[in-house]
Amino acid sequence: MSIGNQMYEYLLREGAATPEIIAASIPDLNQYGGADRALLLLRLNPKFERIDKETSSSAEPYGSFKVKEDEAPWPASSKWTTRGSGMSDAEIVHDAALQFFKTLGKPGAPIANVVMEVTRTTGLDAPKVKQILVEQFTTMNTNIFNRPNRQEDK
Repeated sequence: MSIGNQMYEYLLREGAATPEIIAASIPDLNQYGGADRALLLLRLNPKFERIDKETSSSAEPYGSFKVKEDEAPWPASSKWTTRGSGMSDAEIVHDAALQFFKTLGKPGAPIANVVMEVTRTTGLDAPKVKQILVEQFTTMNTNIFNRPNRQEDK
């Protein structure tokens, strides 16, 4: 299996990762070029996309078109994933919670139960899951309900 395919399989299995993490997980890649080679392969292969948006580029007008100018367009600390699969933690938690409510067959449940189940299915940390759930869904006392959280209540 080629290194590119190994990288693709790794990202499908493990989710988004930096070039350093990818290189450390694939012995052939780590032995021959490491993170630098991983970054090059990520940039060249259309199956991959960078998902962190903090390092977005600015566009400078030049005549009738724009020219992108990046000081560091491909930082090594950027997370990469397979194209089309980049979901934020909030989206992942939301989808898992909706699936839990659907399976439960009830409009609500104790927050602790939902957090425990979503943590088990997503692999995310419980405090982060609870924070995301409370931001997205209606809560009352120790229960959470399958209704969007209203912004005017905040």
